[in-house]
Amino acid sequence: METRAPLIRVVHLITRTNIGGPSVIVGSLLEDKANPDIAQSLVRGGTSIDEGDYFAHSDLASKIVTIAPLGRRVRPWDDLRSLVSLVRHLRKTKPDVVHTHMAKAGAIGRLAAFIARVPVRVHTYHGHLLTGYFGPAVTRLIVLVERALRMVTTHFVVVGHQVRRDLIAAKVVDEERSRVINPGIAEFETGSSIRARKALDLPDEGVIVGFIGRFAKIKRPDRFVHVARRLSAEPHVHFLMVGDGPLLDEVRHGCAGLSNVHFLPWQRDLAQLLAAVDVVVMCSENEGVPLLLIEAGMAARPVVTTNVGSVSDVVTDGLNGLLVDSDDQDALTNAVRRLVGDADLRSRFGEAGRSRALRDFTTAIANSAHAEMYRELVTAARAGRLAHRPH
Repeated sequence: METRAPLIRVVHLITRTNIGGPSVIVGSLLEDKANPDIAQSLVRGGTSIDEGDYFAHSDLASKIVTIAPLGRRVRPWDDLRSLVSLVRHLRKTKPDVVHTHMAKAGAIGRLAAFIARVPVRVHTYHGHLLTGYFGPAVTRLIVLVERALRMVTTHFVVVGHQVRRDLIAAKVVDEERSRVINPGIAEFETGSSIRARKALDLPDEGVIVGFIGRFAKIKRPDRFVHVARRLSAEPHVHFLMVGDGPLLDEVRHGCAGLSNVHFLPWQRDLAQLLAAVDVVVMCSENEGVPLLLIEAGMAARPVVTTNVGSVSDVVTDGLNGLLVDSDDQDALTNAVRRLVGDADLRSRFGEAGRSRALRDFTTAIANSAHAEMYRELVTAARAGRLAHRPH
């Protein structure tokens, strides 16, 4: 008789499920059917309207619990309420693993799991807040808090090798208690570019350069607008900005007079959107491993991106895209101009990007890596061999 592996119960905690990498990764884990011994659920904070809710049209409602204050800005009373609610939930559900994502859920969630005596407490860094977000004083405070949270953390997952090196250097994570797990996406094919452009009411001729993401300071949409302005005299080039966020109105105002810039809200059909685009551009000040670049690769679309965070885990300069320094606006413009003017290069980069996405960044690979980690850590915890404190 076949012996079934003991069930491992994992509760994911995430600050909010806005449209972005952490939500996609957690959603894939919740939908994982290849590892039936891992039962996964999610506790999330509330999501603001302008960010979009990744699970708005999902059929995973039975696996999701919402604690609204968890998704709000840091407020002592709301945070205390979130902590108490989480402790109660964890004591009731008695998971083997609590796996936290994003900064606020990472702090409150790990403390709640420690208080509730959850044996395994994992935190994922989908990027870090060491650069591009806050001034020096606030950044130092964040580092001190994260160092303190190491004491109640069993293991760390880091999205991207350079991000892991940065966090180790800052003494935020330990080398021996951390690992890199690449994000993964479901395989997809893009359809006809002509049909996609027609469906999205985009120009049916010319080259379309796309910015897809949150209109937020860290994403630097202003850099994309600058490129559009520099190339505005090129009649065959169009610039498409897709998404939402706090800077949307400001960016729209900044594009006044630019007839080559088009806007679209968040799109549920990513394959159709990427079918309409010829070049994907990412201008961010800081990133982990951006899903956008993996998605562009899966769609066989070349990319131009700032070389920040662990972007180089996905893009090799001159192989499947072009990397530029984050503060070099001329280099960004010239890289876009180069791809716009060379259809053969776009095709070559696109095919290389798809090969890499299929080799390294699929949902199956990422889910399997998480499942193996959970089994390893829970087995060690049950045997009393799990160290929780840094050496």
